[in-house]
Parts: sequence; structure tokens; C-alpha cells
Amino acid sequence: MWVIWCREMSRLSGGLIYSIALALVWGVAYPLTRMAEAYASPMVISVVRVGAASLLMYPLARRLILNSRMLIVSVLNMGLFLVLINMSILYSPNPGLAALMIYTQPLFVAVFEWLMLKRRLSLMRIGGVLLGFMGVAVASLSSLSLSLGVVVGLMAGLLWGLGTVLYSMWFRDVNPLVANASSSVLSIPVTALALPIDPALSLTIKGILLILLVVLDAQVLGFMLWFKAISSERPSTVSSILLLTPILALYFSALMIKSSVTPLEVVGAVITIIGLFMVVKSS
Repeated sequence: MWVIWCREMSRLSGGLIYSIALALVWGVAYPLTRMAEAYASPMVISVVRVGAASLLMYPLARRLILNSRMLIVSVLNMGLFLVLINMSILYSPNPGLAALMIYTQPLFVAVFEWLMLKRRLSLMRIGGVLLGFMGVAVASLSSLSLSLGVVVGLMAGLLWGLGTVLYSMWFRDVNPLVANASSSVLSIPVTALALPIDPALSLTIKGILLILLVVLDAQVLGFMLWFKAISSERPSTVSSILLLTPILALYFSALMIKSSVTPLEVVGAVITIIGLFMVVKSS
């Protein structure tokens, strides 16, 4: 199976390569964020992420798209999405459960593609998405329980799915630098409104460096790859490959912050990889 997987990887399109790179980048972002949360609340990190990204990206983009459509996409994919992610992490029994709920997004993307873009999905692609989600579910099975964090995480997955399809419809040919800068700027007031939920902040050199690493990894590099992937590949394909992110987060967490990995998480990772293989093959 590994040989077959490697052979298929050599044939990947640019959009698929961006998607896989993004899964790695956002997988690393999870333990980085956990480390940064020792010095700042999730809400503070959200504001800093979009604020710092705006300062970094605008000089590179040199222009912004500030219209109603970009505002909608920005709120769904970045502003409100970040707030919901952090609320889900805050109120879930553990962040892994929050990641599971958020990565129901590919299922919502498939539904919105069918409803809004009239695209038909092959049986293999549908099976790959479902199998990938099943793998993520198995990996997080030991901590599954209903809570406010679960509901908020599902809301984040739904909004991200809708935002992914809308971006593909409206801004497919937009320069990713411009899209990233525009979304970051328009997301500042959204994240700022959530700041009173938890404004805790401890300013230390280590804390500042960790927060900056989160900004560079998850926000600047992450969203640039995301915009490139969505511009180059079908949203359902990108979203399906991103199912690998919570699995990668488990292993990067074990490596970086010494989190333990359970047998269920290993089984879930294998199931997810098989699902991803089906999605890539159907592309």
C-alpha cells in the first residue's frame, strides 16, 4: 500500500500539493497554539493572529478587496471561524475533540457543492470523505462527549464548509496574497468582539515568540496555502485532504508537548490515510 501511495503522490497536481502542505502546517499549529495558550487566552491569540497577519500581508499584497462578498468570505473562513475554533477548544473536554468537530467540514463542503455548484461527487470520492471522517472519529473516540464545545465546533465546520465553496465561486482567480491580506483586515473587528470572553494575557519574551510563531505558521503560511489550494483544486478534494490535519496534530503534539497517543488514535490515522488515498485517486 505504501508503494502505491508514493506512486500516486508523484502524480499530484499543484492544488493537491498545496493541500498536503497545508495539513502539515496546520497540524504543527495545534501544539504551537497549546504552548502559546500558557501565556495568552484563545481570544487574545485570535486577535493577534489576524492583526499581525494584516501588518505582514498588506505590504506584500499592496492592495485589498473590501466589498460585501469578501466580507462574507472573511467572516466565514477566518474571523468567526477563528472565534468558534477557540471557543470550541475552550469549552471542549479536550482540544482533540474540538478538532474532530471542526473537521466535519468536508461533509458540509460536499453538500454545499451539490446544492450551490450542482457538482456530482463520485462514489469513490464520497466513500473517501466518509472513511476519512470515520478515521478522525475513531482517533478521538476515547474523549467523545456532548458539550458546548462540541456544538460550537460543529458550527465552525459548517461555516468553514460554506465559506470554502463561496470562496471558490467568487475569488478563485484572486491572488492569494491579496485574499489573505483582505480576509485578515476584515476579520479584525470580528475577533475583537470576542475578546471580552477571555482577555487574559501574560507578556513574556517566550510568550511573545510563541504567539508570533502561531501567527506565521497558522495564519500567514497556513491561509496562503489554503487560498492557493482552493484556487487550484476542487473544494471537496482540498477539504478531504485536510482531514489529515487533526491526525497530524496528534502526532506533532506527542513530539512537541509529549502528549500520549492511544491505540485508537493509531487506528484512526490508518483509516484516515486510506480515505485520503481514495479521494486523491478519484481526483
